[in-house]
Amino acid sequence: MQLNFNDPLEQVSQNEQVRQLYQQHHQKLIHHIMKKGLVQREAEDIAQEAFIKLLGLDKPEIESYIAAYLYKIANNLTIDRLRSQARSPIEFDEQLQINSIDTLANPEQSNQHQQVLSQMAVLIKQLPIKCQQAFILYKVKECSYEQISEQLDISQSMVRKYVLRAIRHCYDHLQHEL
Repeated sequence: MQLNFNDPLEQVSQNEQVRQLYQQHHQKLIHHIMKKGLVQREAEDIAQEAFIKLLGLDKPEIESYIAAYLYKIANNLTIDRLRSQARSPIEFDEQLQINSIDTLANPEQSNQHQQVLSQMAVLIKQLPIKCQQAFILYKVKECSYEQISEQLDISQSMVRKYVLRAIRHCYDHLQHEL
């Protein structure tokens, strides 16, 4: 598929070509992004952003490899997202705090609970990345082993092992707090 960026009169044609590219590659692109370790919602956001960036380009030299360029844009956006997540406190810690605050009426219990969750967030960050991802997807985002297996491109038994490893790691370090 080739896009013609040279003629302003062919803008409609260019948009049509990108629409066709979208139809052919959208689901594949999302799956490709999910294999990098992001959940479906994030992968969909990145895929959409990649197509928007592609529409905004005015580079005739990419005509012959437009699909590859799309994947390159998506890869760069994925790397940016993963770096951003690595720099910031892990997302599941905030979600756990929000989800659990309502269940505790006693402020002292709530404070103690938040301290344990903060310690747990630090412990999870000590694990290998796939183990972290499997745990977060299972315990926080409530994905099934099958869904996690597809997203991380690993077997369901490996997902189970990763989740159990994370739980065991947290339990070993937090059993005195529980």
